[in-house]
Amino acid sequence: MEGSSAPLDMEAGSTRVRWVSMSRRKGLTIIAMGPTLEIRQEPPREGTVVRETRGSVQREWAVPGWQSQWAPSGASVESFDSTGLRPVEDVTLEEKLEAVTRLRDRLQGRDPRIVQVMVRYQETVDENRVVTEAFDRRSRVGRVRFIAHLVVHQDGRTEYEYISRGEIGGFELAAFDDAQIDRMVEQALRLLDAQPIEPGTYKVVTHPEVSGVLAHEAFGHGVEMDLFLSDCARSQRYMGQRVGSDFATIIDDPTLAGGYGGYPFDDDGTLAGPHVILDHGILKGGLADADAAMALDAPGGNGRRQDYSRKVYPRMSNTYFHPGESTPEMLIEGVEHGVYLQRVESGMEDPRNWGLQITCHYGEEIRDGRLTGKLYRTLGMTGYVPDVLQSIDGAASDFQTWPGHCGKGWKEWVTNGTGGPHLRMTARLG
Repeated sequence: MEGSSAPLDMEAGSTRVRWVSMSRRKGLTIIAMGPTLEIRQEPPREGTVVRETRGSVQREWAVPGWQSQWAPSGASVESFDSTGLRPVEDVTLEEKLEAVTRLRDRLQGRDPRIVQVMVRYQETVDENRVVTEAFDRRSRVGRVRFIAHLVVHQDGRTEYEYISRGEIGGFELAAFDDAQIDRMVEQALRLLDAQPIEPGTYKVVTHPEVSGVLAHEAFGHGVEMDLFLSDCARSQRYMGQRVGSDFATIIDDPTLAGGYGGYPFDDDGTLAGPHVILDHGILKGGLADADAAMALDAPGGNGRRQDYSRKVYPRMSNTYFHPGESTPEMLIEGVEHGVYLQRVESGMEDPRNWGLQITCHYGEEIRDGRLTGKLYRTLGMTGYVPDVLQSIDGAASDFQTWPGHCGKGWKEWVTNGTGGPHLRMTARLG
């Protein structure tokens, strides 16, 4: 689609341009690993998508560059800015480098068992404008990710731990407090003694990071409604039915404060808003772009594309479990023998058959309602989606979000956020 030579006939009466989308992305990545410092300044990626209609025929094509001269005029401008307290474009490269190297230096030498330290800073600024005869919507969205990663080694055993932060905002996000750093170092060293778990079915308490990935994998791609049109999603046949417990409410919300996958309007130009996927266990709805919304009479607002040269698809934004009323301690106290699952390595789902798998970096044993300190390493959590969701018997009142990137069939990558509270459920571990 990029670089198409399709003509634009702008003469009155011959061609009427209905819709124009312009997008521009800038990015910077800084990586400090040991004495090595790498800077990647991404060139701006910008282009324009045009949809034009002549009679009953609609065409769409993309061309490089910010082609504002093709946009219809006359509509009121709606502007959105989400670049944070300190927009990254206002911060010097020297200050960004100093933040990365200062954290690296703080971590190196903390313990002789630390064999590698990596600190990564990543920023993007997305500028978007969608124009029709009815509206002219413009946005600037900044995203910052900050990651510290430790590798430790002792007696032939190697383990790792990390801390990560990623939100919509500015350079103010590029920081960790002393308590976070201390916990990371302590946990990395504790993992040197972690053991494999005996496979079986366990009562588990999930950290918010794990809860968020569960929301993403349970009802993520499976409720992207282009799959409804191709009859590839099992969820389509269960709308209005119970598939989870009363503690299971899942929401997708592009407007969630700070959520890494957020946006004020989608790539169709539709204003963003929350969509309830699961309401106290009842499957309520899916996620649609403009085409799926029209075909299925569903609300839109989740149309996203990797960049201007790609197609729009229904996609997740910030997908999360809604909090409950317990505390994390209360959930753990209710477990006679189980596991507190933490740190996600990967996740995957099968929208057609409702299987899911989440790989956790580690978990901690629970005995008689208390954490014992015994760690298990690399646990796989598997199950049939309704079985897992219906087993949820508690949700805490806390809430955290986590950043990520998500592909659609191993391509079409977009930002996303996951989140939720601590949850308690039953699942197979191995």
